[in-house]
Amino acid sequence: MQHLDSRAAVAEEQARVSHAFSALAPDAASAASIWRSELDAAMRPHAETPPDSALAASLIAAFEDVVGRERFSSMVWADRNAGSIQEAEAILRALPVWVRDRELEAVWARQMEGAQADMPATGVLALATATARRRIERSARLYDAANQPAAAVFAGHEQAALNLAVLPGLMRADMDGALWLPSDRDGRQAYCSEGIALECALARTGSDPRAGQGARVLRAALLTGHAGEELRSALAAADAEVLHAVASEMSAVARDTANIDAIRLTALLERPQDAALLRRLSAQAGPRTLALAHFQGRDALTIINAEPPSPLVTRAARDRFILAGVLVVLAFGMVLAALVSAFSVRVSGKAGLGQRIDITMRELLLGRKT
Repeated sequence: MQHLDSRAAVAEEQARVSHAFSALAPDAASAASIWRSELDAAMRPHAETPPDSALAASLIAAFEDVVGRERFSSMVWADRNAGSIQEAEAILRALPVWVRDRELEAVWARQMEGAQADMPATGVLALATATARRRIERSARLYDAANQPAAAVFAGHEQAALNLAVLPGLMRADMDGALWLPSDRDGRQAYCSEGIALECALARTGSDPRAGQGARVLRAALLTGHAGEELRSALAAADAEVLHAVASEMSAVARDTANIDAIRLTALLERPQDAALLRRLSAQAGPRTLALAHFQGRDALTIINAEPPSPLVTRAARDRFILAGVLVVLAFGMVLAALVSAFSVRVSGKAGLGQRIDITMRELLLGRKT
């Protein structure tokens, strides 16, 4: 089983995720422009709400996929060594493959080194506008401290109520500065006594080490409105096993992305089965998942195949399966021969072939020992 190869199927899904980003624009210049404008829009403050730093972080992680490492390096190389991108492409394609790859990799490395000197936190930020960089730096100073207690609450390390309205990426003007998520203990007392079945079941699931984080994410999504009415109705009608499975999937999504990202990504879910697709998508996209949902909407779930990819049977795995099959046939034959021999002895009263061979082997072994 260890020789089954699932890497090809995983690589295909990773390539589909990258293609979903790169297909946003036909060339590196347009892609870089889209990336800068979306980052600017995410970091632009709105009335009574802070910038969307969660989406900005996801866009930063997706930069290489959006602009394309090779085509972006080709564009920069053209600016430095040729008059147009077409001329640069002609020159680069005329070079040996390893020389071309070395040239483009050197361009990318120099670009990132220059970026790191300008903005030590993240290299690609130097390619953003100066306004976006200032807002990201200011947002980190103002709001990152709020993420630490939130992480402890969602992980289950702290049994305290959490004000979702102060978390960057969740704050909205209609929250009026306070939107409290009760702890699992308080949630069980409040929701269960008031007969709110879904929230009560999720609060009880919070004690599960595998599904607890996802259950708290789902409660937060229901509270903030990111989880739609269709998902709420489907979860309310689901049994405890399905609810536990959805919470477990959302725990994995939160680990692959972030708690705030996972809360917002519940907007993609309409059925409990969609949680498995979201978990597989987040496993491939990681911190880029929120940016992918921003660009693709619910279509982001279609990037992942409906059924999990089956591992490919390699030659080594096939040989071992054949050997295992032969051994099973031999073992079955030995057991069958023993049963037939025992039945023959019982009917005829004479030793069967198997017993005669056994007696001879014992005599030979005992004779040698004596």
